[in-house]
Amino acid sequence: MQGESTRDAIKDARRVLMIYTGGTIGMTQGPSGYRPEAGFLARAIRSLPAFQDPSMPAGVTPPSRLGGRIRYELIEYDPLLDSSNMGMDDWVRIAHDIERHYDDFDAFIVLHGTDTMAYTASALSFMLENLGKTVIVTGSQIPLCEVRNDGEDNLLDALILAGHYDIPEVCLYFRSHLFRGNRTRKVDASALAAFDSQNFPPLATVGIDVDIAWERVLAPTGERFRVREINNPNVAVLRLFPGISSHVLENLLSPPLQGVVLETYGAGNAPDNRADFLEALRRAHERGVVLVNATQCGRGSVAAHYAAGAALADAGVVGGADMTTEAALTKLAYLLSLGLERDEVRRLLASNLRGELTSRAEVRRFSFREKAFVQSVAQAVEATSERDRGVVADALYPVLMCSAAGNGDVDGVRRMLDGGADVNGADYDRRTPLHLAAAEGHVDVVGLLLERGAEVDRADRWGATPLRDAVSGAHDEVAALLRDRGARLDPARVVDTLCVAAAKGALTVVHRLLVSGADPTLGDYDGRTPLHLAASEGHLEVARALLLGGASPRARDRWQSTPLDDAIRHERPELVALLSE
Repeated sequence: MQGESTRDAIKDARRVLMIYTGGTIGMTQGPSGYRPEAGFLARAIRSLPAFQDPSMPAGVTPPSRLGGRIRYELIEYDPLLDSSNMGMDDWVRIAHDIERHYDDFDAFIVLHGTDTMAYTASALSFMLENLGKTVIVTGSQIPLCEVRNDGEDNLLDALILAGHYDIPEVCLYFRSHLFRGNRTRKVDASALAAFDSQNFPPLATVGIDVDIAWERVLAPTGERFRVREINNPNVAVLRLFPGISSHVLENLLSPPLQGVVLETYGAGNAPDNRADFLEALRRAHERGVVLVNATQCGRGSVAAHYAAGAALADAGVVGGADMTTEAALTKLAYLLSLGLERDEVRRLLASNLRGELTSRAEVRRFSFREKAFVQSVAQAVEATSERDRGVVADALYPVLMCSAAGNGDVDGVRRMLDGGADVNGADYDRRTPLHLAAAEGHVDVVGLLLERGAEVDRADRWGATPLRDAVSGAHDEVAALLRDRGARLDPARVVDTLCVAAAKGALTVVHRLLVSGADPTLGDYDGRTPLHLAASEGHLEVARALLLGGASPRARDRWQSTPLDDAIRHERPELVALLSE
């Protein structure tokens, strides 16, 4: 019974993969100072009560205030990497590790040294296309081996955020703040608040409560996740300084260089009285070198209001708006790695791809919080401050969205989305509009929600996903639409459903489950697979479907019986023949 209660306690826990690349957080004290030590980080976090419930299997946390436990696994690079030594190949390795485990985990944490953390976070934000899960890059200034350290809080807070919230972005967490990764830079070499996002506010802050700024979180695209590698090293950063020689510029811009980030003065200015300087840039532009303008200032944006900035634009330099140097460089390398035409690279550099810049074309949307209905409710409950009105809106719009989606009101859903409602806003049971539309078979509403970035694999409080609701409701067209967007059933959560369908001979249900990702090799509590049950009950066509789906006639239950043994025992000659082939 204890084993069963343990399984029940963790079956719906969200799964987080920690990828430990190296860095200060896992170092130990050696004769000459801090040094990386293989295996130390895993031992350290398992010894901390907040990371390990002693009554549970390894890698299961105690229940949190937010409800539920988190299951985590840790993979450690060998050798561990100093972030100062990391390059593009290491970024690609991290991206592919996330890709390799993408379907097995709900979120990812990358543990990393601080020196180049902002570069890695920016690079991952571009390489991880159509990201639908939370990725948090974090580390520490003081290692866990020290009594006073910041590593425990940073890692625990990142784990809580990753394990309880769907924030489908590459983020960077440090010192109580969750930032958009490609907006960050390291701003202090020794303070614990080492990172800042000076041109974009945090996505979340962690204090007594966790406050998520959902209006800032990017909506997922709904498209299939994939990795696009950064593999073009022919990029550079040039920081302008007074009196810079045109010979230095010419040498830097010579082949094989294909792109350069110019760190300019103030709002994007450079010498406009130096014909040799501007001519060097112009010649590079004509040779196909892509030039992007980023300000040396920590805060603010590149603009062309001054003549000096306009001269750069005339020479072919693309304005980088308010991108950090880290984001501009990794974005440039990413776009050049795609093999695009140079004009397309330049166009995309000035476009907002992953929230890395604030486009001049962006305008403030009419907020759903300002709708008359919400305002009326806010007034009725005497919510006078902006914060109180926001609380009212946050409470109301998920209910309204879910109601409209469940009723098939596609126009109502569209109006609310156009007004700024969150496409993934969930009700009390953590059911999203996509859950409700899928459960009721409203194909047009499902299509609209997917188009607007609804998360296809979001689980409700019972672990059900929109695809599971569609399959359970026999809504085949909706299920096919969700599968086309990458949705898959979690085999561990539908094994009981598949077993019941097999036992009842429900061939159509079995087929629906199999094509949606159910695993016929898994068994129930007694280890009996769906094929055991089909063989025992004499359901020949169900057994054929299960075999085609990968079921094994040699699988053994807890009593060491195979499906063939069951067919013989229950005198099912046709099944005996089928399972003996």
